[in-house]
Amino acid sequence: MRLMILLPLFFLFGCTTTPANANSSAPVPHISCLQDKPRLDARSRELAVIVKADQDERENWQNKTSEEMIEVAKKDLIRRQRVGEIFGEGCLSKAEDYAAAALVYQHGDSPNHFLQTFIWSKRGVELGDAKQKNTMALGIDRYLVNIGQKQLFGSQATMPDFKPGTCWCLQKIESSFPEKIRKEYTTKTLNDYVVWLSELNKGKTCPQVECQTELKATPKGSIPGFW
Repeated sequence: MRLMILLPLFFLFGCTTTPANANSSAPVPHISCLQDKPRLDARSRELAVIVKADQDERENWQNKTSEEMIEVAKKDLIRRQRVGEIFGEGCLSKAEDYAAAALVYQHGDSPNHFLQTFIWSKRGVELGDAKQKNTMALGIDRYLVNIGQKQLFGSQATMPDFKPGTCWCLQKIESSFPEKIRKEYTTKTLNDYVVWLSELNKGKTCPQVECQTELKATPKGSIPGFW
């Protein structure tokens, strides 16, 4: 399971560009994508190519230069635009399609992108892919932290700079969120996330676990249909 880490330059997982007309089948007027099997299949193949590129470009991420990360971010934008076009055609149909779309939007730069990750991966779970529960958790945590609210699961860690000795910290976590749900969706407990943080800070003296950033509470009822 790949855990997302919040950084000033979103430290996540990348892409190669897929042209907007790649693998395209021209839409047939008045026929929906779900009724147009050749187009539907072509879009599924294209989504698979897009998400593979997204992951491939993020290999060995820690050793990329700032310039290389910026280039990946530019390609991320192109990829999100194309996924949005495919969604607009009504061509997301299988759990795999929703998984690909969710992961691409998880590497966005807006709270709305992260919320869309949650929505699409939730649909993937509904279609039978239980593995997407983890993506749901990552998406909703990133969304909440980016709108100034406490995360639910504990997947979001950050550090203010890259200076030697600077510590990672966990963004504040909603204390009323049940541990049972946390483990169901991520297979991890809150203590597991604390252990993960200590691994990130290995070799440093870091007295605090949670960040000092002020975040609002996220009580039950904050996320209709989920929490």
